[in-house]
Amino acid sequence: MLLAKRRRDMRMWRGAAGVLMVASGALMVGASWQRWAGACGWGDSESAACIRRQDHLYDFIAPSAPWQPIGEAAQWAGWSLVLFAIVLATLPWVLTGRRPGAPTAIALAGAVVATAIVGVATASAGYAGAVVTFTGYQLAAVACLTLPLAVLIRLAVAARGWAMAAAVTLVFATPLVAGVTYAVGPFDAQPWSEAISGLLTVGAGLCVLVATAVRSGSVSGEVPPVAQGPVLGQSPTPAPRAR
Repeated sequence: MLLAKRRRDMRMWRGAAGVLMVASGALMVGASWQRWAGACGWGDSESAACIRRQDHLYDFIAPSAPWQPIGEAAQWAGWSLVLFAIVLATLPWVLTGRRPGAPTAIALAGAVVATAIVGVATASAGYAGAVVTFTGYQLAAVACLTLPLAVLIRLAVAARGWAMAAAVTLVFATPLVAGVTYAVGPFDAQPWSEAISGLLTVGAGLCVLVATAVRSGSVSGEVPPVAQGPVLGQSPTPAPRAR
């Protein structure tokens, strides 16, 4: 009875995380549309209007001076990051079914706080129409680039099935991976790169929802409840030898 309740709770957490992930990705796609629509068609990077829009002056995620806001891109991106910070806090349980070990838990806590701070600063800049910074912001911006990626790689190694697919997809959606691959444009920023990241996040959320719908633990990546399973990142205790 208790085991069945725990499995229901796990499916509920997974479902909620999947929905929030899809919402976060959709907001980032909307933010990208605010920046690029009307200046760059999909696949266009060399028209005069598009070249001007690629200037880092218009970067809306964690903007820094000088910065020129466009529409509500920063607001949408900021709320996208805040939602993702909420999802990130649950991912060890959602993707592996286990509580994280101490190193992963420390990195996770830093990733959640840093992502939330950058999200709030980004949204605040959008509402104010000017760059918003405060004590610790620069450190949070650096942590937001590195810590979520480290946590997601660790979870991708530990997860299975659709949960592993979600973790790998989120790895490719992170700002650091984007910043050295598909976000690099012919001039400055690659047109619609934020939309690619958002679509990857939506895809990861859909993978989580599929994992929620699949009942088989071996397919969805579900493992025994926390009280009976090992801690993520620790080796199981060996069984005593028979005499």
